[in-house]
Amino acid sequence: MALEQFRRSDMVLVSGLPGSGKSFFSKKYFAKSGRKKVSRSAIRQHLYEMLTFEEKWSEDKFDFVDENLVKHIEKKIIEHLFQLGEQILIDNMSISASSREAYVSMAARNKKTISAIFINTDLATCLKRNRERPPEEVVAESIISNLVASIEYPDRKEGFKDVLIIDKFEDELKEVV
Repeated sequence: MALEQFRRSDMVLVSGLPGSGKSFFSKKYFAKSGRKKVSRSAIRQHLYEMLTFEEKWSEDKFDFVDENLVKHIEKKIIEHLFQLGEQILIDNMSISASSREAYVSMAARNKKTISAIFINTDLATCLKRNRERPPEEVVAESIISNLVASIEYPDRKEGFKDVLIIDKFEDELKEVV
């Protein structure tokens, strides 16, 4: 797989719909790279379990009121890792240009490079994979279905060094020029 230029980026954003395969792809191609993974889903889970005396997290317990705190923690983790000189992988939905803007800004402020990989999996496959998840990780199907209309593919014009759209990650990769 042609990912060498992404391995040289200081930050790689892997994005796509829930169930698209972001986490699987990230683990398969970056787990042994020494890169540090940051995921809002993991932050939500750890935050919830910490605040509720280890009550088990599930997606249906997500409270949007906590999202600003989750984003703040994520930002601080990224800034900390940049200060340590670490390479970072962000595993997050980020399906719109506006949702990716903060990452591009953080990279620019820290004089770091950022690249984007978008896992472009069709809705039916996302929904199927979502149903196969452990119960605590299942996202409401209506949410996934509604998100499809919001997809904006990443573009170098946003500030990314490299962009890759993966239609099916079993297939060849298509680089965005």
